[in-house]
Amino acid sequence: MVRLFSSTPVLEHVEELLDIIKTRASNIKLSYFEQRSITSLQGHHAQPVTDIPVGIFNQPENAHPSFHTPHHYYPPFAQNRSPQNRDDVELASYYGAVPISEKYNSASIAPQQPQFSNTTENVNGPKGPNSTSGPPPTKRKRGRPALFPSSDNDVGRGVLPEDEEHTLFGAIRSGRASPQTLVDDWIEQYKTGRAPAMLELVQFFISCSGCKGKVTLDVYNTLPHADIIKRMTEEFDEDSGEYPLVQSSPTWRRFRSNFVEFIQVLIRQCQYSIIYDQCMVDQIVSLLTGLSDSPVRAFRHTSTLAAMKMMTALVDVALNVSINRDNTQRQYEGERARGGGSGASSSRRSGAGNDRLDVLMSRRQELEENMKEVKDMLILLFKGIFIHRYRDSQPEIRAICIAEIGVWMRRYPAMFLDDSYLKYIGWTLYDRVGEVRLQCLRALQPLYDDSTFVSNLSLFTSRFKQRLVDMTLDKELDVAVQAVKVVSCILKHTESKLEDKDCENIYELVYCTHRPLAQAAGEFLTLKLFEVDANAPITRTKKGKKRSENTPLIRDLVQFFIESELHEHAAYLVDSLWEIAPMLRDWEAMIDLLIEEPGKNEEPLDASQESSLIEIMVCCVQQAATGESPVGRQGKCSSRLLTLQSGSHSSSAVVLGAGETAVPRVGRGGVLSAREAKALAEARARMTEAMIPALHPLLTRFGESAERATSLLQIPRYMDLEIYTTGRHQRHLDLLLQCVERVVERHTDPETLLACSRVYEVLCQDDLSIAANCQTVRGTLFDRLTDLYRRAFLSYFNEQGDEPDDDDEFHLVSALKRIYAFYSCHDLNGLGLWQSLIRIVSCAPEEASPEVIAQAIPCCAKSLLWRLAHVSEPDPPKEEIDELRQMLDNYMCLCTKWVRNDNKRIATEAYLSLCDLLVAFSRHLAATEPSIKSLAYVPDSAIEAGLIRFLETFVFVDDEEDENLKFEALHERRIQLAGFCKLVVYNLLPIKSAAPLYRHYIRFHGEFGDIMKSTLGKLREINRVHTAKMIVYCLQLGFSELQAACQGSPLERASDGFQALRELARRLNLSFGLDLIKIREAMVAFHSDGIQFVLSTTPSTTNTTAGDTRSVPTGLLFLEIMAEFSNKLLHQDKRSISSYTFRIFPQASGEEWASLQAYRTSLDPDASDHHALGTSNQNVASGSVGPSGRGRGRPRRPRPDDTIDSDTPQFAAGTTIKRRKGNPEDLFTSGTASPARRPGRPPGHYCSRPPPSPKRVRAMARLSLKDVDGHTYIAALAKFLKKTGKIRVPDWVDVVKLSTANEQAPYDPDWFYVRCAAVLRHLYLRPTGLTGLSKAFGRGKRNGVCPRHHVRASTSILRRCLHEVENMGLVEKRSDGGREISRAGRRDMDSVAYETVKALRAAK
Repeated sequence: MVRLFSSTPVLEHVEELLDIIKTRASNIKLSYFEQRSITSLQGHHAQPVTDIPVGIFNQPENAHPSFHTPHHYYPPFAQNRSPQNRDDVELASYYGAVPISEKYNSASIAPQQPQFSNTTENVNGPKGPNSTSGPPPTKRKRGRPALFPSSDNDVGRGVLPEDEEHTLFGAIRSGRASPQTLVDDWIEQYKTGRAPAMLELVQFFISCSGCKGKVTLDVYNTLPHADIIKRMTEEFDEDSGEYPLVQSSPTWRRFRSNFVEFIQVLIRQCQYSIIYDQCMVDQIVSLLTGLSDSPVRAFRHTSTLAAMKMMTALVDVALNVSINRDNTQRQYEGERARGGGSGASSSRRSGAGNDRLDVLMSRRQELEENMKEVKDMLILLFKGIFIHRYRDSQPEIRAICIAEIGVWMRRYPAMFLDDSYLKYIGWTLYDRVGEVRLQCLRALQPLYDDSTFVSNLSLFTSRFKQRLVDMTLDKELDVAVQAVKVVSCILKHTESKLEDKDCENIYELVYCTHRPLAQAAGEFLTLKLFEVDANAPITRTKKGKKRSENTPLIRDLVQFFIESELHEHAAYLVDSLWEIAPMLRDWEAMIDLLIEEPGKNEEPLDASQESSLIEIMVCCVQQAATGESPVGRQGKCSSRLLTLQSGSHSSSAVVLGAGETAVPRVGRGGVLSAREAKALAEARARMTEAMIPALHPLLTRFGESAERATSLLQIPRYMDLEIYTTGRHQRHLDLLLQCVERVVERHTDPETLLACSRVYEVLCQDDLSIAANCQTVRGTLFDRLTDLYRRAFLSYFNEQGDEPDDDDEFHLVSALKRIYAFYSCHDLNGLGLWQSLIRIVSCAPEEASPEVIAQAIPCCAKSLLWRLAHVSEPDPPKEEIDELRQMLDNYMCLCTKWVRNDNKRIATEAYLSLCDLLVAFSRHLAATEPSIKSLAYVPDSAIEAGLIRFLETFVFVDDEEDENLKFEALHERRIQLAGFCKLVVYNLLPIKSAAPLYRHYIRFHGEFGDIMKSTLGKLREINRVHTAKMIVYCLQLGFSELQAACQGSPLERASDGFQALRELARRLNLSFGLDLIKIREAMVAFHSDGIQFVLSTTPSTTNTTAGDTRSVPTGLLFLEIMAEFSNKLLHQDKRSISSYTFRIFPQASGEEWASLQAYRTSLDPDASDHHALGTSNQNVASGSVGPSGRGRGRPRRPRPDDTIDSDTPQFAAGTTIKRRKGNPEDLFTSGTASPARRPGRPPGHYCSRPPPSPKRVRAMARLSLKDVDGHTYIAALAKFLKKTGKIRVPDWVDVVKLSTANEQAPYDPDWFYVRCAAVLRHLYLRPTGLTGLSKAFGRGKRNGVCPRHHVRASTSILRRCLHEVENMGLVEKRSDGGREISRAGRRDMDSVAYETVKALRAAK
């Protein structure tokens, strides 16, 4: 109940107001709330309202002269202003409210006659009394425009249904009125009549849940909340699964924010009076508690969100009350202190002072009561809703609870930052959903980041520290990022809590490919190891130069990089620390460490430290110049992740230092703004100014080492070279050129020489002012290198015919390495090197060493590419084009010869040169450069065979190399395979040439699977038919190889090679996709080529025995491979192909034709899923498919008069197999086939298997399935089912889960056979139906912190298993429902048991 003010002047003012209201009320007609009551009493749904507090009589002609300004009944108070201080409170008159239809719409509600019904018991709390009848309110003349005009059809906001258009839910959804306005209107409506206002709020929560049900005023007055919720649950549409809070459109996202804001504003506006009336809050809590316990997800989700946001608002109310209570207490103590004096003045003030003390005392008591009531509300909501919903089955609901409890702890730590509440966050850290775990960490980070809360978290940290550390390796990357940030906060305030072993896992994360996670780990590493010590002593160099304060940090960074043993990933380490470690931009400190001699009491850097520091410095130079992430690291950060700029270190000055900012990040493919580009250019300029004077001494000191020189020579590529001119650094440029020249003359390492070549390429760019000087130096160097090469060539190929020694070979190889390095970046064709190079390539193996030939081959290829670039210019001379054509033909012939060489080095260089030149000189030149179209080179069969031979010899081989070189060798092999695939994709080689490669698809799937799969996808886009022909040719090659390995003996179906080929067919089958219409022509061509291959293996008729009308083809077993692709055929194509097999093999019967019968079975169009191997008791895929209307049951048995007519429309027009002229065995040859019979069985036979011997029958009669262990028997039966080839494994076998309790698909590739075997054994022991099987094969499901619950197995998988074993004849339906083992099935299963027992006894 609302507390009454006790101040006497205010009460007198209220009495005056009441007299005025009574006087004016006689002129007021029927109020809106009476209309609402009348409407509900007439049997209609109560129309929800959001009453806007408009003083309709506060107009000039109606206003009372004593009141000029309208006010709310309860004006808002400041936080430091108690509602009990009523001396300055002004109360305005409230005359009534208008209906929502009149306030928000142009049309007014027609007046209704009041009708009253019997008074009913109010079971949902206090209700406002019904108002007396009167005239309708006057239509407002001014005010806000209508929220929902009838002419508004805004598609973006969505058109609301007519029954929801004028409701509070509709107003929140449309957003046409602010939540603050709607709350003010509702409060005025509540003060006028509680029942309609609470009804409106109840309907609002129900409508926000997506329920279309309506709560009338009669229902609300007569039924408790539990019955109302039950009735709404019955009317709720649960089939769609969509409700407002889970929809992702902009309209519904805006609705969610408005919904949350409305609840918070409602509590904030009612915090001074209404929430203490024991009506509104009690009613809302009762309703939300009932909705949160509903089995309907939408009710639980909506009510939980509303309750949690309501608790957050109540926490703010508690804070306000606490502040007001403290202020009142201080005022009270101060007043007492002033009233404690003596004398006459004290006596005069005693009367007034006592009154003020009494007022303050009563205000303090009232605030304490309010505080107690608010805490009771919080506890009621927490125990009634949070305790049950933080472990809800839906992760969205759990995430809401955890997110809000973190807010409560942060805002009101006195009540919630306690172990009794922290334990809920700790328990939820083990949640199986990443989003919930992320909310836990987000709730903890602000708590750990505030040093004042550390003492409250001590026990929680000791209990859940290990879990927090383990979460840094979470599989969800955003969870791992947040976990690292939380651990960083722990380290910042309570470093003693973390041990060294806890930090080791985080250290390694700086090298991960996910940039936000690496940055978070870099922040942790900086806090742990790279903090500047202000008390550290000043160090100086040997010459007395003062070291930078970052020098010790750089030493620590180098040591960390060495100990991490990941020396090839310095770029990842630098990228992780770049934005938070200023030492990486301290160029002077790094250069001094490398150049200056160490001073007294200072340890010098060893060789490994110097190499590591050089590598780190080069990576920093690249980072400062480009601002890009290293290759392989994700440069863009998701908006859901917390970046380091907004992480625990909120102030960048703390990390970067005063006055220094980080270089802006550039994601790959991103675009810099003008400001970012300017900052990047300034950082690059600072780096260049520091590196220009340092490059010469660095190369002078470390140029002896090829590795260090290669790293240092990368620096000029990232420098702003114009600074050499603008900064007057010509002397440093000359010294740099001299150092590079010395490196070229000193080293023969290919990478070092290539780095020198790139330095000259950068310095000699035509747009640079230093280009002329650098080009002159480069020309001098080229002349010197050419002279060295010619002398080495003449010495090696001397005219006297002497054998060259090792020195001659070394000098020639070194010269060729230098020539190739500069050929890669510069055009050396003007030096006249072609004749000598082509002579080396054309040498016989005994005339030159393999190293010399291998080094000359790429030099010739580079020469041809430079010549092609030269003739590609406008108007090239025809003589140069003809000369280049002759050179190309000669060189391609030589490379074709060398690619077949057994020497791996020579063959590799020839292979790579062929791949590059075939792309450069492809037939596309005719379209791009018509003037040089004569240079287009078309590869012949010799080149194709040579390339394939190289791949099979040097690429698809087992890796026997050293473990240290394994990854480098694999990288080279992948490049080589990608070069060939590029030729096929670019249509430079026929698609069929890729067939030999895919024979190794399964064996080398781990090494090259991604390349081959991507290539196959591109080939399907180019031509599906040719791709299908390539795949069948690949399988034919594998089958022919298996036959050749048998050396004349028949190929066994159970051999490992055949099973591997079948598995390859299954994998390739998955690559065709699921759209049978698109792949129809391709699959028909596939089966056509496969059948023709089988026919080609038919022996000549002279070798047939008497009585055989046709010999059995030696490749008949290949039909079982083709059967793996039968499920990709349409029904009419299956019938056509099946008919064709009956025409070409009319008398195929007997055990030797089992493969043909299995293939025909796979072509059965009546099967539910047409997989590799079909059933044994379904109809042949013929034109007759049985009578219509038989549903999903078994097809009828074939009849002798069933024929296959190829002229029927469904046969003739339903296939894409083209007619072949002159082929008497064409698929479309008209006529009739032999009588249809059951697939897999020859005519006149019911079983092709010979009957068992009498001895075996007697032994089998004494043994049954019950005599064998269950696990052993299931494994044996699964093997038997797989061997029969009659179980059709579904396509989804590798992606499906066995039940909802499983997290992944089964690992066993033959799990479907095992499940079929287990189903058979269960039916053997206990016949049952699908429901019983799902219970028997169910398992317990993990529910996080909740207990396990039994979950049934997938019925779709079990149904499929039943269909398969039923089609085999092992299972039959019972008359009373369910399935049981048939007689044939019992016999076969007992036979398997007998064989199993026999094998076990033999093993013993």
